[in-house]
Amino acid sequence: EIGEPRVYRESNTEDATVLNYFDELETHPETFDVSTTRTDMIMKKVKKEIGEPRNYGPTPEELAEMQRKATEERLQREAREKEERERQAAEEAAETQKKRTEWQGRFEEVKAEEREMLETQSYPLRNYLLKNVMPTLTQGLIEVCKIRPEDPVDFLAEYLFENNPQID
Repeated sequence: EIGEPRVYRESNTEDATVLNYFDELETHPETFDVSTTRTDMIMKKVKKEIGEPRNYGPTPEELAEMQRKATEERLQREAREKEERERQAAEEAAETQKKRTEWQGRFEEVKAEEREMLETQSYPLRNYLLKNVMPTLTQGLIEVCKIRPEDPVDFLAEYLFENNPQID
């Protein structure tokens, strides 16, 4: 039955008191006047005497749960990072393809402009060759085919010197 002082007194003899227990452990009580001492000062003294407060560590089940959660979070984070890397790689590949296509288009434009410019610049030279060089050269090549000299290059050179229309 609870609350019977007689039972309490019988079970708590002089040798089995709380104060005797702490005395045996050489832990002496500290007294504070709480009406005049500030709480933070009391806490500083308590921390100085017994150290920082400590809690019991997690149980094996709690540790296992914490590890499972940490592993799950790590796997999710790694999956997100992998998806992000793949997304960035896809974006970079698309951007590279877009730039390559754009560059190819510009390259073709420049190539066409160069071709057109070369053709435009080559008209005077082409006309000169057709008017002044080709008739004499054609006749010289025909003579080489008819005569078949031992050194056709030397023969053609001599022919061109002899039949130069501008020297006449």
